[in-house]
Amino acid sequence: MAKAAASRRILDPITLGREIGAGNFRPVYYFFGEEDYRKAEAVKHIVTLYLPQAQRMLNFSRLTVDKADFEAICGELASIPMLGERRVLFVDEVQRLKPTHQQKFFALLAPPPPETVVILSSPAERTPRKDSALFRDLGGVADLVQFDRLAKNAAEAKVLRTLEEAGLTCDREALNMLVEITDGDFGGLVGELEKLVLSVEPGRRIGLDEVKTLVSSHEQFTMFELIDSIIAHERDTALHIYNDLSRKGVRTEQFMGMLSGHMVNLLKAHANKKIAGQPFYVGKLRQQAREYDRPKVLSALARIAETERNIRRTKLKPSILVENLIREIAA
Repeated sequence: MAKAAASRRILDPITLGREIGAGNFRPVYYFFGEEDYRKAEAVKHIVTLYLPQAQRMLNFSRLTVDKADFEAICGELASIPMLGERRVLFVDEVQRLKPTHQQKFFALLAPPPPETVVILSSPAERTPRKDSALFRDLGGVADLVQFDRLAKNAAEAKVLRTLEEAGLTCDREALNMLVEITDGDFGGLVGELEKLVLSVEPGRRIGLDEVKTLVSSHEQFTMFELIDSIIAHERDTALHIYNDLSRKGVRTEQFMGMLSGHMVNLLKAHANKKIAGQPFYVGKLRQQAREYDRPKVLSALARIAETERNIRRTKLKPSILVENLIREIAA
């Protein structure tokens, strides 16, 4: 396996996009790197281009190593598509494979069944080191794709392309601010652009004042993503967002204030009370309130208050207490 890994080069998302756009799919991929949003988008793109629409519901499987039974995962990997139909298997959290399971798992991927594309992935904060035995063995069976944060020129190109498609233009100062506040975070950039496109009429030129007014803050949009994940019971995604905010310097007390403030605004939305903020912000809050009922909001607020007390009173690391809070309110 080590020899095979050494012969593989690490692909970037642009190269991956060109290949699958041309209809060239590799049998096994391993997605890793800082940008979990870009990984998720790449999985969707592969599924869309590889599977006919009628097959996507039946022939796309999503498995997580720490949630699914190992033998069930092996069964999925070993099964042959019926009637020659194509399949896509996505296996997340592969870094959680037990050492006793790794040999069998990798043997099933060398190669996988015909007409099957397998995508392996690790979340940003749990990617194995490149000099580890696990990373080496993954490189022996899979083509590696590294999802880094967007470089400045790539972020600028994304902004200009999105605005052009919406019939908008942008001043250089506004462009610089958009790129600066998102700092290469692709998911955050997509969110900020979505707010601008929804709030500005086609044909307008976006200046610095419009960006300052409409882009409330990158952290605020990330909190929307977190609450969306909690509503959908996607605990792992919610934890990823929290850990990403922590890496970017958001302190525990700051995060708890953001979370508590968001829940209070959801209560206001349930009570049809006035909420301060731009139309996008208020509209998004009311949409979340329709999916997250008042008893759940009240329960979440009670758990937030309890966690804040425990942070002050116990010797446990605050991050552990916050992660437990997120798991509970997303359960």
